[in-house]
Amino acid sequence: VAEALTRLETFREVEGQSMRTELIQQCDLLASRLDQIELRAPLVVATYSTRLLERVREAIATTDVSVSSSDLIREISIFADRVDINEEITRLRSHLSQFRTFLDEQTSEGRKLEFLGQEVFREINTIGSKGNDVEIAHHVVEMKAAVEKIREVLQNVE
Repeated sequence: VAEALTRLETFREVEGQSMRTELIQQCDLLASRLDQIELRAPLVVATYSTRLLERVREAIATTDVSVSSSDLIREISIFADRVDINEEITRLRSHLSQFRTFLDEQTSEGRKLEFLGQEVFREINTIGSKGNDVEIAHHVVEMKAAVEKIREVLQNVE
C-alpha cells in the first residue's frame, strides 16, 4: 500500500509539472499576442483618421458642404476614446502576472487560477469588441483559443 501511495504521489507530481508547463506556455502565448496588439492599437486610430480625412475631402469636392477642422478633430477624438484599449491591456498584463505568481507557488491554487482565467477572457473579449481592426481580431481569436486550453488544464487542478 505504501509503495502504491508513493507511486501515486510521484505520478501526481509529474502530472502537475506537466500541467504547469502547459499553463506557462499558454501564458507566454497570451503575452506575445498582447504585445502585438499593443503595437497595433495606435495604428487603428491613425488609419481611421486618414480614412475620415479622405472621405471628407471627397465629400467637399463633390458638394457645397464645408467641415471645420474642429469637427474633424472631435470626430477622431470620439473614435479614439471608443477604441482605446490601454486599460484592458494594463489589466490583462496584471492578470497574467498574477497567474504566473500563482503557478510559482507550491500550493494548489486551482480556484484562484480559474477566476483569473475568467478575468483574462473578459479582458480579451473587451479588446476584441473595442479593437476595430482585423489584425487585432486575429490576435484575439488566438488568445481566446489559448484561454480555452488554460480552462481545460485547470479542470484537472485541485
